[in-house]
Amino acid sequence: MGVPHPQNESFPAQRIKALVSVPARVTPPTKDSSKPVRSLHLNESPYPPSSAAIRAMQLASEATNRYPDHNGTDLVDVIAERNDVASDRIVIGAGSNEILFSSAAIALDPSDEVVAPVPGFPAYAKSTALAGGLFVGVPVRADGLVDVPAMLKAVTGRTRVVFVSSPHNPTGGLLPKKEIERLVKELPDHLLLHFDEAYYEFGLAAGGPETLPILAGRTGPWIASRSFSKAYGLAGARVGYGIASSAEVADAYRRARINFTVGAVALAGALAAIRDPAHTHATIDKIAAERDWLAARLQELGFVSLPSAANFLTVLTPLSASVVENKLATENIYVIGMPWRDTHGAIRITVGTREDSEAVIASLKSLVNK
Repeated sequence: MGVPHPQNESFPAQRIKALVSVPARVTPPTKDSSKPVRSLHLNESPYPPSSAAIRAMQLASEATNRYPDHNGTDLVDVIAERNDVASDRIVIGAGSNEILFSSAAIALDPSDEVVAPVPGFPAYAKSTALAGGLFVGVPVRADGLVDVPAMLKAVTGRTRVVFVSSPHNPTGGLLPKKEIERLVKELPDHLLLHFDEAYYEFGLAAGGPETLPILAGRTGPWIASRSFSKAYGLAGARVGYGIASSAEVADAYRRARINFTVGAVALAGALAAIRDPAHTHATIDKIAAERDWLAARLQELGFVSLPSAANFLTVLTPLSASVVENKLATENIYVIGMPWRDTHGAIRITVGTREDSEAVIASLKSLVNK
């Protein structure tokens, strides 16, 4: 029988001890086997990727005895051509999440500050903590939009990264062109502006501006990160990319990257998917139409949907959000509940199929009509 080791108070580091380990539950528990599990909590596409992407991934799987192209050269070249930017300004990652973490890693020294909207994507705060920085959260507006004036006011001489997202997660709010222009004009040059566009394709379809020409007006460093997880239906493949303000900024991300984080199968799927715009546009159109249908049915039940240009809705609830979340979970319908100031709270619902939407409405109708 071994002798127990004394507890090591210095391990792990304090910033790691302060983190909460809450892995995303991809396959929730089945509470009733007679009802299908409806995972409406991770903002995945309810539709598979294009058939061309599936075939490309199947073919690529035959050569997985070899390492992938670390730089994703073929994919980067297509992204560069589509966006009219030089290839050396583009970096890839395991989802846009990797690009977000890299921003904190390359820009922060201990005790430097990060300004970001709250509620917001958890990677903003977590990447800050891992880099030893100080997170400054700025509440979003009552309509769920990023509060640009408040974000600008929160910036200090110690700020090194500002995260801004549009459409914003978890609210879906889409920044208008004038607000982005104000950010670009008024943010000081000593910090990195990270413009998070995980839902870029949805925002564009909803009438949002093309952001790269606006960001190009900034003299300080910036990066726009995008994802293949949402509109392209490749959440399980893990591919994202960032378009940086210059080759020098992009090089900082390449220096920080761990080798081969994007696999060959993922690269093949992303390349085929971006070459099949008809499938992507059809997917976006179907999800947008379903989003509007769901918002209208929810309103009839007394739920107020915040304006959304993404593939999800954040809905203010007429009764406790935790009660609503738990009620849906008993029927294998999984959403995310969250507090919302001066209300009963809110739930974020990923837009699924019509069958998913009808199941949500039926469950909520039985709850509010009790």
